[in-house]
Amino acid sequence: MLKDNCFVLKKPGINIFKICQVLYYKRIIQMKNLFQLIMTIILLCQLGLPLQADTFIKGEFDNYTLALSWQPAFCESKPNKLECQSQHEGQFYANHFILHGLWPNVQGDKRHTYGYCQMPKSLIKQYKRKRWCDLPKLNLSKLVRKQLSQFMPGYISCLQRHEWYKHGSCSGLSENDYYVVSNQLVELFSKTRFSQYVAKNVGKYVNRKALLKQFDKEFGQGSRHYLALKCQKVRGTSLLTEIRIFLKKELSTVSDFKHLFPEKKLKVRGTCPRSFKIDEVGIAH
Repeated sequence: MLKDNCFVLKKPGINIFKICQVLYYKRIIQMKNLFQLIMTIILLCQLGLPLQADTFIKGEFDNYTLALSWQPAFCESKPNKLECQSQHEGQFYANHFILHGLWPNVQGDKRHTYGYCQMPKSLIKQYKRKRWCDLPKLNLSKLVRKQLSQFMPGYISCLQRHEWYKHGSCSGLSENDYYVVSNQLVELFSKTRFSQYVAKNVGKYVNRKALLKQFDKEFGQGSRHYLALKCQKVRGTSLLTEIRIFLKKELSTVSDFKHLFPEKKLKVRGTCPRSFKIDEVGIAH
């Protein structure tokens, strides 16, 4: 049968859907000729090539997704997290977006399945146990670690390892350089008028259209098409939990956010209602 443009064949030992997934990321599945697709699959099977999802090649992506969380809202839904058990108003996360992750993204891959690039199966298996601190330590400089402790509160829960092994491994950058760029993006965004606008509305409700308009005002007309607002309802209140900003692949120079958007227009969707709250520090009971 035909499933997501891939044929699922009932042949022992061959998962054609997984093969098609790999072919998609290697740009082979974009062929419009279905006969060519089928013949390619048969040829690869005959050659005995390893066609598991963990064979994704680093650097084979279209753009980045910068995921920035609003920590007070995150902690409303996950109060037992180590980084949520002691919150203070004077901390960076009280009035700024913080780093969730910088995700290499393949166009059309809404679930961000492109990941674990060229990683051994044993490490992927260890990763999927979700005990991030059991993963191998990263080779990070003292300065990068210090910055992450501020820009990524989940650092104390080893979130940086989780993000590296799933996403950073596909960036083509070293562990340290990946987080140098990530930290630069967080710091740069924290100084924007958009970030300041959100900070001024902490504890208040904001209108979705007004917030998107503010993004356009900051970065140019139409910039809102690179922004997805993510909300979650906690105890009956819709909270802004995260924003996701779509950036171009080449981030060698991080100096002006306005010039970091891809040339191609993207269709992104958020989950926020017309009005939602910018949460303040402290767990509401």
